[in-house]
Parts: sequence; structure tokens; C-alpha cells
Amino acid sequence: MTNRTPGAQRASGATAPEGAPGRAARSRGSVAPAGCAHIGPEEPPGLLARSSFVMALVGRAARRLLAEEAAGRGLKLWHVMVLCALGDAPGLSKAELAERLGLSSADVARVVGDLVAAGHVTCVRDEADRRRTLTRLTRRGREVAAAVDVELAAVDDDVLAPLSAADRERLADILALLSEHLDAEHFGLRPVRRRPAPRA
Repeated sequence: MTNRTPGAQRASGATAPEGAPGRAARSRGSVAPAGCAHIGPEEPPGLLARSSFVMALVGRAARRLLAEEAAGRGLKLWHVMVLCALGDAPGLSKAELAERLGLSSADVARVVGDLVAAGHVTCVRDEADRRRTLTRLTRRGREVAAAVDVELAAVDDDVLAPLSAADRERLADILALLSEHLDAEHFGLRPVRRRPAPRA
């Protein structure tokens, strides 16, 4: 992914693996990358009064930044999702990955195939059930996943720069609550399960 400085890392003190690129953090007053949403006086005031509309703009900008980071490593967001899922839960089948990520089996198969070709993932038979094929990160895949996690945390720092640590925790709780409300039964969004905050 594109380079970042060590300062744009998790508050827990996580660092990128040796050899991981470091990118100078964006200045707060810098111009947003092309394609990012911009909330300015040209937006209709009636729309800016609607939180759902503002969230859509912020979400579009955040997705753009995440995609930009992923592209720096030759990855797409779906690749990042699978890498992170396997980092959290090694040895998942493709069906389990599809269920966890809310993706189709065909999409997961294509993404896993890309990651296998890149040397990030391996597929092996389950010793306990030879009918199952388990997907695991390779050593290289674990290194990439660790670097990706640090770089995504830096995107968080960019997007959430105006917020205090307490505000960020509150926002995470609110987003988890909203995602639970907008669940698959009603709106097709899978509920977010919050990771425990890192200990100081």
C-alpha cells in the first residue's frame, strides 16, 4: 500500500512489519484525493440536514481512501476483507468466508484464487474432514495482513482526525448499533461486531 509514517498507527503502538512501506501522513489541510466526497456550501442545505445523506458522503470518501491504500499493494477491498478475516480466524472454508463477509460463494472463490496466485493464501484439506478445504494465510500473507491492518488504522486516523479518543469510541458504538438495525433482514447490511479496544 502507499507509504505512511509510523505516527499514523494504532494507539496501541502497533508497528508495520520490517520492510513495510511508510507514507507521509496527509496534512489536515490537504486536498482530498480525486473522487472523494466533499461537503461544502454547494450542497443543498436540505440534504445536509439529513444524517443519512452526510453519512453517505463520508462513507464514499472513506471507501476511496481505503481503496487507494489497497491499490498500493495491488489489492482490492475484497482482497483486504479476506486477508483480515483469515487473520482473525485462520482455517476457514470458502463457504465460511462467504458467510462471515456477506459475499457470494463465487466472489469469494475468485478473491481466494487471486490471493493464492499472489502467494498470500493456501488451501489445504481439513485433516479432520477430508471433504472440507480450509483457507489459511501463508507466512507472506500474514506479513501483508499485519501491514494492511496498520495502514487501515492510519486511514482511520485520517478520516477521524477531528475526533477525540472518546468521540471515536462513541462513534464506533453508534455505527455498530446502526449496523445492527440495518441488518440483513431489513436492508441487506450485516451487523458489525466490534473488536475489543486495545489495552493501553
